[in-house]
Amino acid sequence: MNYTELAQRVVNQATNDGVEVEAYIAVGSETNIQVRGGAVEKFSYAGSKGLGVRVIKAGQMGYAYTSDFSDESIAKTIATALTLSEVADADEHRRLPDPKPLSDEDLAIYDSSLLAVDAETKVAFQKAVEAAALAYDDRVQVSIMNSYIDGISEVYLANSKGFQGSYNSTFAGAYIMVMAVDESDRATGFGLQIGRSLNDIDAATVGRQAAEQAVNLLGGKPVPTQTATVVYHPVAATALLGAISQALTAEAMQRNRSFLQGKLGQTVASDVVTLLDNGRLPGGLATRPFDDEGNPTSATRLIDEGVFQAVIYDAYTADRDGTNSTGNATRGSHRAAPSLAPSNFYIQPGPDDADALIAGVEKGLYVINTMNTHSINPVSGDYSVSAQGFWIENGKLTHPVNNVTIALPLGQILQNVRAVGNDLTFLPFGGAIGSPTIRVDNVVIGGV
Repeated sequence: MNYTELAQRVVNQATNDGVEVEAYIAVGSETNIQVRGGAVEKFSYAGSKGLGVRVIKAGQMGYAYTSDFSDESIAKTIATALTLSEVADADEHRRLPDPKPLSDEDLAIYDSSLLAVDAETKVAFQKAVEAAALAYDDRVQVSIMNSYIDGISEVYLANSKGFQGSYNSTFAGAYIMVMAVDESDRATGFGLQIGRSLNDIDAATVGRQAAEQAVNLLGGKPVPTQTATVVYHPVAATALLGAISQALTAEAMQRNRSFLQGKLGQTVASDVVTLLDNGRLPGGLATRPFDDEGNPTSATRLIDEGVFQAVIYDAYTADRDGTNSTGNATRGSHRAAPSLAPSNFYIQPGPDDADALIAGVEKGLYVINTMNTHSINPVSGDYSVSAQGFWIENGKLTHPVNNVTIALPLGQILQNVRAVGNDLTFLPFGGAIGSPTIRVDNVVIGGV
């Protein structure tokens, strides 16, 4: 089936006087493998396809979707979207974007080699992840979770304003969590890598990451309550940056739901902090040529050397502010209309490695993991999470730490960043959030 032609046919079929129409088609497949104890516990392969139809008339929007591409189902989906639009509240800013030129730049988001990887190779890869973890140290006794996942997707979009576009993408990732045991003491660690092909991830590295972390965290203990420097491992920093990303959207500003409300143009962070959202980052986990309503993606400097410069926009929020979309409309699937979200949100790396950042700390905490991150509030700026990691004395890691909390308002954290590392790492959550190691001074550590 020619999905480009189908999307345009849906638009043509639904268009009538005064109605704007958009057809979004997503087609893909996903492999999921789970291995424990050297045996395959789960192997699944699933293909999917779906059509989402959005109609807007006089500011009233309706949305309906289907996974059945028969003529009858498509006609019913269009009719449902039109009916829903008639009962929706009108909003003059609700309109489809006009088409804009798209770059033909290769964004490195599709690797055809993934299509040639057979099931046996994928299973062997994930078995190698577990084997590397268990071989690291005798105290690593069990893998709690050990998963491989990959996917191939195609997106087709057309609208009645004249936009028509499509792109393909691939991804592959491996994750393992293991437990280390030393008499009555237990600690867990995890390893994770994700990229655009199997060539982007290394089984031995993922396994060793998890095992090393678990073993090193054995014997953890709390430290006295105090104010000290915190050095965030990239994985721990992404949860922090994920909350900050939610405060840097036009929607948050327009709804007065950002701790940075009213501070555009002001210095809100130290001068080593530059935050970017780049939907065109080559090979990025959220990279694509256009967003989920057809606007070209872009690179946006949100905070530039500490100065709050911009927020991200989709078509609706841009129209409300009388400006251009930054190409940040996103859908979870064909079942949802587009909404505003980050695309490769990250802090710009600095010149030094993680060891150098730790070496510069007289007394502090190197945070590996944070928990209870759902409590971070991007509206009020409240930040208080549980943490585990290693205590730093005179620039060296001395002993593992657990059962502590770290707290400081998000605004103060941004102001107190003193150094940014060069080990930028992305996680595939929240629109792909990335961070290197970062050092923050004067953080409240709650212990004993």
